[in-house]
Amino acid sequence: MNLKKVPLLRDPLLHFALIGGLLFAIDGLFGGDADAEEIAITPSRIEHLAAVFERSWQRPPSDEEMQKLVDNFVREEVLYREALKLGLEADDTVIRRRLRLKMEFLARDLVDAVEPETEVLQKFYRDNGDRYQLPARVSFRQIYFNDDRRAEPEQDAEMALAALADGAEWATTGDSHLLPRQFTQASLEEVNKQLGTGFAEELLDQPRGQWVGPVHSEYGVHLVFVEEYTAQASADFASVQSQVLRDWQAQAHGDALESQYRQLRQGYRVRMDVDPGVRQLASAEPADEVAAR
Repeated sequence: MNLKKVPLLRDPLLHFALIGGLLFAIDGLFGGDADAEEIAITPSRIEHLAAVFERSWQRPPSDEEMQKLVDNFVREEVLYREALKLGLEADDTVIRRRLRLKMEFLARDLVDAVEPETEVLQKFYRDNGDRYQLPARVSFRQIYFNDDRRAEPEQDAEMALAALADGAEWATTGDSHLLPRQFTQASLEEVNKQLGTGFAEELLDQPRGQWVGPVHSEYGVHLVFVEEYTAQASADFASVQSQVLRDWQAQAHGDALESQYRQLRQGYRVRMDVDPGVRQLASAEPADEVAAR
């Protein structure tokens, strides 16, 4: 008899019914309880479901929508519990990682609940002073000479330098370009992004308050007038206190996670069954066993 010709056996509904029956039978084999388990729908659960809905839809749920939320929660809880009974979470990389993250979040929540004293943050600020440095800044003007358009850009720049000393207008000297003509309290990093690596450092060796040059960049030749240079300095604690708090919390998070792991790790002994040829690759701790196959 050709089973493929029997219409009933090709009915998808029958397939789903068979699958459902199989899952029910497996659940019975693995310890299904004759007494129904309780799923409690508490007021706090209702509030949580409604709050999640409102964050998504920017309005509270209607009575009908609230009922659907509860029904969906019950469905999810039933399937979740049954999946645990069947051991479906075992050896699932995604679930393992999510559970690890939840354990780590617990440690982070403990840190976030702590409000460190100002003295604690000040000590962290002093111990990590290199993190809270105000960058060096420079204010200057520049005149550009395009070495692709000029046969002797350096010579032209020197002639312009002499003209500036005689009172020539700097804003109309040089070639037109998209580069800024004037920088005000710009960090060295900002200057190098605009005019090329190393240009800002060239400015530091130039005298203040006069036109000098030529100075070379990745784009060509420049005359520069350095107005002001502010060296790198430590930021005042009050101005960076919020950043210090974030940095302190980040370090405390890491310390808490490591402490949590070390404490929990003491409750486990790891046995590594490895081949003798790769035994040295095993990262077992001294108290762990490394057994050769």
